[in-house]
Amino acid sequence: MASFDNNSHLDGYLCSLRTTTFAKLSNMLNPTKVLLTDDGHLRDWRGLAELMGCDMLVIQNLEKTSNPFAGLISQAKDLTANQLIEYLEKMDRYDVVDDTIALMENDLYLASRQTNLQETKQDIPQIVTIGDQEQFSEDGTLVQYDAFVLYAREDQEFVNTVVKKIEGEYGMKLCLKDRDFIAGLPFEHQAVTELISNRCRFVLPIFSPNFLNSEDNKFVVNFSEALGIERGCRKIVPCVYQQCDLPKSVRYYTRLDFTRQNPYWDFWDKMKKSLADPSAPPSERTDKINISTTENNTEQKYPARLSLKGDLSEKSKSYPENVPPTCSKSSSSGEQKENKLLHEEVVQEMPERGRETKHWLKKMWKKSKKKSVDKQKVKVLAF
Repeated sequence: MASFDNNSHLDGYLCSLRTTTFAKLSNMLNPTKVLLTDDGHLRDWRGLAELMGCDMLVIQNLEKTSNPFAGLISQAKDLTANQLIEYLEKMDRYDVVDDTIALMENDLYLASRQTNLQETKQDIPQIVTIGDQEQFSEDGTLVQYDAFVLYAREDQEFVNTVVKKIEGEYGMKLCLKDRDFIAGLPFEHQAVTELISNRCRFVLPIFSPNFLNSEDNKFVVNFSEALGIERGCRKIVPCVYQQCDLPKSVRYYTRLDFTRQNPYWDFWDKMKKSLADPSAPPSERTDKINISTTENNTEQKYPARLSLKGDLSEKSKSYPENVPPTCSKSSSSGEQKENKLLHEEVVQEMPERGRETKHWLKKMWKKSKKKSVDKQKVKVLAF
């Protein structure tokens, strides 16, 4: 007789047992036993059903099946191996315990190991590129790309120019299958679709006659289109490198056309802005403003004014005509005095200019009125 050992593996559910172990338990518990235990328990599957708390109707229905033990276990998915062993001991079926405990322990150990492997596999993300390996070893994350470049190998020279511009000059991150993918990926299509779906903001197909000769390229374009429609977002940024017969679905997209450059827009700048992160602040998506240009525009808007001495006053530069410059608390007494004189000058000029403007408007009104009267006289004479 085997002593009951509360092994941690036996805490697993019976539904994790292998088919061979279930078959052995069924062969030992399905046959009807006439003799009862000292406590009055049946010594076959019916005693197990009573200890599990099944009602008489369930037991009667199970009697009509060819394998009542398997049907009983299927209705008790939360029954563990330890509980089964406990019931078998109450039924005086130590023979079943001796013959099956090792099998149950081995099956549940393998099942728990498989579960742990699956959980570990889910915790470790799928590493696809060389950059993923480097970044995952540093901080445990994977690389996020601005765009996945899809192209034909015959157009490698143009793709090199794209990489030089977008990565070298604009600081974006592109993913190229031939350059970035690690060797040994079992399913390349699965790796590409996973990368496009989760870690590439856009797909940049380089269309040319050679591009359309590849069925793989067509598949990725169709997948990216479907993904964009499903998510309701812009996913494809088409780039036409050489004139070709574009797929019908791509013809409806606005695209970057390398063959139709003109002085009204810059091809590379438009590509950069098309691949920019739309969720980033505007200051990160556009170039920095030139400070000198801003200063020149300010000086043109607010020209310098002559000072009382007739030269250009540094304090009056870049200010509106009727707004005197303010002085900081740290200004010297001489500067404060000069600002005061400038303020008085503006105050004196304002009413004079107001009277001149009023006089000019009155003069123009009289002149226009006189012309109107003369026209009326001409009409009367002509009549």
